Amino acid sequence: MKNNLKLAVNTSIYDGYDLETIFSSIKKCGFNYFELAYNQGYVSNLNQDLFSEENARCINYLKNKYKLDTLALGCTMDLSTEGLYDIFSARLTFANLIGAKYINVCTTKLENKDKLIINLKSLKSLLEKNHCILCLENAGDYNFNAFVKLEDGLEILNQLDNDFYAINFDPGNMLTYDIKLNLIEQSMNSIKYCKYFHIKDVIIEDDKFRFTAIGDGMIDYCNIVSQLKRSNIPCSLEIPLRIYRELDSTPKKFEHKIDINVIEETLIKSRKYIENFI
Repeated sequence: MKNNLKLAVNTSIYDGYDLETIFSSIKKCGFNYFELAYNQGYVSNLNQDLFSEENARCINYLKNKYKLDTLALGCTMDLSTEGLYDIFSARLTFANLIGAKYINVCTTKLENKDKLIINLKSLKSLLEKNHCILCLENAGDYNFNAFVKLEDGLEILNQLDNDFYAINFDPGNMLTYDIKLNLIEQSMNSIKYCKYFHIKDVIIEDDKFRFTAIGDGMIDYCNIVSQLKRSNIPCSLEIPLRIYRELDSTPKKFEHKIDINVIEETLIKSRKYIENFI
């Protein structure tokens, strides 16, 4: 990626593939960064072993082999869950071992917001120990509607230590949750509070929200990408081709993984679109 914009590939696009194939393909498509998508409910075969020291060693070996780096780790789950401190202890240790500073997470349902705040505060010591920043992501479906609009996220952040908590904004999520919101205005306003950013584009096809190559969908990223570059905010292409959302935002998954050629065509097309603005 030219002009020093730190643009990663979120690995959700490769759901169903092994790490060797994923890393080799990311490099082939012209990228230097990746974001592992270890998100509950959105990727296949998510289990605690993914956050083990053994898997960290595997990741680091492949990082070196393919001359890749990582800045972020996707760890979405219900953050109001009982025992979140213990669950995230392994996740944050793993993040530190692979060099991921930004931990991207959606939140919880609105009715669980009080528990969410308690849990988030409990993670501060773990974040400090592992040199991580927890980046709260706006909802793409109703399971995480404690943070829908930027104002919701800021209300949560105002109760936390901004040395360890920030925002990871996702315009595509906003579109699938509430198409009536002014997502360009919300996106531009969010950047000053972001430490990370997800670039996701969306089309409506067969009465479903489908994810597509950046630039082929409903979101004009020209001003957003230019501001991300000026603000030096790292970001990922998050294009989960195997996932779609119903018009009420319910997430669903196609049975079979996406053909690798389609994945690579999508990533290369998206990269070239982004390069137009930097």
